[in-house]
Amino acid sequence: MHIMSRLSWLFAPSISNVSFALRCCLSVAIALYLAFWLQLDNAYWAFINVAILIQPLPGFLVVRGFARLTGTAVAGVVSIVLIALFAQSYVLFSAGLIAWVGICVFFASLFRNNMAYGFVLAGYVTSIIAVRSMPDPTTVFDVAVARTAETALAVVVSASVSVILAPSTTARAYFRARLEAFRAVGAQFLRLDRNPGEGGDPTGAGNTRSTGDETPHAGLHELVEKTLALEQTRQYARFDAPGFAEHDRLARRVDYELLSLVSAMASLQVYLAKFGDRIDRTPLKELDQAAQLMQRDPGDTQPIKQAFGHAYNSILNAARQGTADRRKRSLVDWVVISRALDLANRARAAVIKHGMLVSERSSRQKVRRDSEFSVSVDIRSALRNTLRAAVAMTCGAAIWATHDEPALAGMMVLLSVFTTLFALGDTPVANARGFAIGAACAAFFAFFADFVFLPQANSYATLMIVVMPVVFVGALAMATPALALSGRIFVVIFGLLIHPSNVGRTNFVTFAENLLGVALAIILAVTAFSLILPITPRQRLRERLAGVFGELAKGFAGERERFETRVYDRLLQLPVNAVGNNDTHVSARQAAFAAVNMGVEARSLRVLATRVQFPDRLEAEITGVLADLQALFDAGYPAVADVFAMQARANRLAQDMLDQAVVIDHRRRRRFGIRAAVAAELLSAALADYGLARRGAEDPGFQLGGISDVA
Repeated sequence: MHIMSRLSWLFAPSISNVSFALRCCLSVAIALYLAFWLQLDNAYWAFINVAILIQPLPGFLVVRGFARLTGTAVAGVVSIVLIALFAQSYVLFSAGLIAWVGICVFFASLFRNNMAYGFVLAGYVTSIIAVRSMPDPTTVFDVAVARTAETALAVVVSASVSVILAPSTTARAYFRARLEAFRAVGAQFLRLDRNPGEGGDPTGAGNTRSTGDETPHAGLHELVEKTLALEQTRQYARFDAPGFAEHDRLARRVDYELLSLVSAMASLQVYLAKFGDRIDRTPLKELDQAAQLMQRDPGDTQPIKQAFGHAYNSILNAARQGTADRRKRSLVDWVVISRALDLANRARAAVIKHGMLVSERSSRQKVRRDSEFSVSVDIRSALRNTLRAAVAMTCGAAIWATHDEPALAGMMVLLSVFTTLFALGDTPVANARGFAIGAACAAFFAFFADFVFLPQANSYATLMIVVMPVVFVGALAMATPALALSGRIFVVIFGLLIHPSNVGRTNFVTFAENLLGVALAIILAVTAFSLILPITPRQRLRERLAGVFGELAKGFAGERERFETRVYDRLLQLPVNAVGNNDTHVSARQAAFAAVNMGVEARSLRVLATRVQFPDRLEAEITGVLADLQALFDAGYPAVADVFAMQARANRLAQDMLDQAVVIDHRRRRRFGIRAAVAAELLSAALADYGLARRGAEDPGFQLGGISDVA
């Protein structure tokens, strides 16, 4: 039974995976047929280009195809320049090629998605063209044109087949993912008013796994991942569903509203976890009905909107009536009330925008180019990968330039491919394992195809009978996330080893040379990435956390959207198993979430305080706290004692602000004053959360809401 479950991707694939596999097979068949008909020199490169390019989401495929075509065109120009300058010297040519691949690796490591993919292509396609042209430099222009033509053929065929046979797939995937994100937000709402001692699953979903009552960071991390993944799908939806373009701007705002909701819940849930059952969560219970409706059917927006509106009014009326025992409300009470109102208001706004999209009403305003969903960059990691790639390419070039073996030309080409692809991941050894599995399986099937079945093939139809079953299985693996890398390498290497072309089938010597080139390239690339500037999981974690705190230091000014999305992006890049086993490194994630909460609440404090007009003494203290907080994290890792000193200072500031705010006669200023005090208190809680993550078992006592606590 266990074996069958692991092979379910092959024996019981989903409809969407079968659809993708069929599109992949059809794209390969058409690309090969057209390559034969056009009599391209190396028809098999059209096959390989399709295998590298094809994607389950057609919209993503269209954008990736453009990046591939652009990268190939740039590679063609660079190849011609390299050959023109260094055709007489293998050493100088190798140096120029290594420098160019290093530049491409640097920028591929620096960017993400299709930008990174374009630089990857520009790097290794240069090697394909230039290395193949070195024995006869006069052919470089023809080779560059041929590679560009083969790439263009693969791009046009695969994009056309996917968009025609699976129109609007990306848009539908986005809408499904958004519904799931709303359901997840509804489930998280229901966890807010649950005391740590309450068991079971409050969401009614039958999930008994701990989502973090005492440590809520794991559940919040999953919610952030869903929200940012949702945005990654949205930006490609209009490429296979042109009508989505008019909804794109509003869809992006819905995605940000969801992320903003996560921020608001994260600050509050961390705060509540420090009090346990000693806090009155009654205002939060008013949100339960709306949260249940959102979780049950987020597509039915009207009752959800009304429920959040009713919850907002109920919380506000209860706040105006005062406490049942006429006692003075504490800072903790105001935190719960204010944040409950804020959550109801934010959720209602998100649901309204979501409803507009569901009913297909939208503004046709032009989308801004500078999306707030920008991603972070890591210069240090990019430089490290560049050096590793340069060393691997240098070793390969030294072997290639001194030995006249045909296999070594293929090794140089594949080495540039592997070094650029390895640069995109944290674990090159794990990537090499996927490469090796895919290559070994491809070699096995290609051997039988080349020397058993293809000798009997005497037409294009019989060639397809031999090739298509293998491509179909490889495409099913590509559509399975755990096997995606191995599946893609399997199809690519299979196409390389069977070598279908107009000039005849491959022979045993060519087969062995190509296989040897694959093995040598993997060995050199893995060795370089493992031995040059090795970095342990803990060191990588420390680097990534430093990046999070760097965003925090820059995040107290500028646009909130940019700070929030970039710092969450860095949080998702944390290696959560950096303790040397498969357990989640909770402290690292806790510290990262604390950084997010600090930045968000500090920004709120700055904005709200300016609207209240506190006395000069208090205004000076607010300005001083925010300035000292930014200075605290400018250097990366502040001393834990300094963090708790700042936490105590923020806690005192929150209490002083509340004392001043509740006596203000002007209702609007009083409301802003209370909200500013709440922001300062949640900032204090975030500092405590960060300090506890750093200090571990040596937790000191700290003050929140006038209550002394020991975590």
